[in-house]
Amino acid sequence: MAVLEGDELEKALLAFVKSQRSVADPAAVAAATDASFAKGIGGTKADHIAEKLMSEALRDTNLSQGAKASGESAFEAWIKGTSMAATKVANGKAAPPPGEYAKGKWIRTLNQQETCYLYVHTATYQVQGTRPEDYVGDDDGGPAVDPFASFPTTNLDGLKDTISDLWKGFKSALILCDGDSGYAEARAQLEKDGAIFLDVKPFVQGVIKTKIKFADHVETARQTAVKAMKAGKTMVIDLSDVGTPDWKEKICGVEAYKKVFPSWMLSPENNRECDKHGQIFKKEDKKDGPNGEDWDEHLNKTIVDYRIVYLSSCGPGNYEKDITLPFLPLGKWSAVRIKNVSNVREISIKALVTAIDEAVHAHGKVPLVLDETENTDTFLAFQHTSVIEMKGLILKKATIGIDGVREEMRKKLVEALKNGNTLLLRLTNSAPDLLGDYATDDCFPAKAVFGCRTEEIEEEEDPTEQQATGFGGMLGGATPGYNQQGAAPGAKTKGVFEVAGKEWLEKIYRDADKEAGACVARAGFKVVVTSSYPYEEAKAKLSQGMPFGAFQVIKVTE
Repeated sequence: MAVLEGDELEKALLAFVKSQRSVADPAAVAAATDASFAKGIGGTKADHIAEKLMSEALRDTNLSQGAKASGESAFEAWIKGTSMAATKVANGKAAPPPGEYAKGKWIRTLNQQETCYLYVHTATYQVQGTRPEDYVGDDDGGPAVDPFASFPTTNLDGLKDTISDLWKGFKSALILCDGDSGYAEARAQLEKDGAIFLDVKPFVQGVIKTKIKFADHVETARQTAVKAMKAGKTMVIDLSDVGTPDWKEKICGVEAYKKVFPSWMLSPENNRECDKHGQIFKKEDKKDGPNGEDWDEHLNKTIVDYRIVYLSSCGPGNYEKDITLPFLPLGKWSAVRIKNVSNVREISIKALVTAIDEAVHAHGKVPLVLDETENTDTFLAFQHTSVIEMKGLILKKATIGIDGVREEMRKKLVEALKNGNTLLLRLTNSAPDLLGDYATDDCFPAKAVFGCRTEEIEEEEDPTEQQATGFGGMLGGATPGYNQQGAAPGAKTKGVFEVAGKEWLEKIYRDADKEAGACVARAGFKVVVTSSYPYEEAKAKLSQGMPFGAFQVIKVTE
């Protein structure tokens, strides 16, 4: 009997994926109501659980003892029990090893409930619910590309930390806002954080336009720096849309201004302790501190929090030319952009998986999924997720204490990292202070958990042994990437979470969590937050205890 190939094989694979059945897990079935599941997903809970187990059948992970003894794969067992044509596959088509990947292609079909696509590979029988990067078909073409995906990026809520991190590395942040609206938002955030601003327009545009004498503004620059140093604040050198003056040739190096605003005033290295500052502090600046200490003793306490920042409305595509970079202090700054992503993306639940992957891997954002029904939480519960049920933990705090709650959160975080799962923070209608009450470096380092960025990956190696996760995360395999315009041939981007770095793994893993003494974090890890609040309420309440600027808000509309 001939072996199925070509179109006949593809039809058999798609039929298998679409109609696979398995015995439902009673514990999983109990996790949701029949009404909410049918409304949100379609079909029955048992059907969906069966689809979740599909990849196990294809990869022969849960064979019966009889099948193991005969060497028969689950795929072979299925086709033998279906159509005459499908039985041909069993005569020479056992599940191939992952190394056969290059010999096949991705094909797709709707799941049994016809609510979302499932993709199956014709050579490896690999199944996943997300659109593979190398899938060729009549899809919508994937996410919008970002030509600067690998550019150093931050968000409004993380701006203060980014500035401090660069300062620790002896660099001032050059913040690129990519437009007027982004500039206004960044300026407002810096004002909220207590920054003190220096407008450079009198330096760049001159006295005729600004009505401010150049020499007078050099003195203003000195006063602004002194004020920020004494207060332990950030001095923002506001380049706006006019660019920067030539600090060396027109200000710091000019004989008349050398003692008013010398070049070391723009150096992160020279502004960590009181050193030369007596040269620029005038008599009125040298008042005793609030506790009676000498001015320089007090300055040593406040200057540790002093920062210098350059703020520009330019973006990563035009800043090199429009700011006139050679005019900035050489080697004393580092550019970082504020990534602007649309406030809310509205989708149907059919597009949820793709929207989540795009938020992470194309935009470097944490998905915040808003759904006033139970549908999204039900759907995600049946993916490869490690769930932190925040409302339940808030109630348990009365009995197990805050330390007990943090430990439960840590266990779920470690579980997700070790298994390449999605860490699902299910909030329902709660608004926990995750940046405050629940955050600790050794249990739940919130800023690192929500810290996501994109980085380029030059190419993907042939996947090693993989298991479908429902979100495209593969245990021991490659992380999905998105092609970017202007990148090197074959370059892609992937989302990288700060908490998956070695530094944090060492803090949150316990000896019992390690594998052969090592902290292992597998590919596929990501963080997703869900809430039942409508958007305006979510923004008002969640932003109090979560880094709202780190989120891509996804609103499920049906």
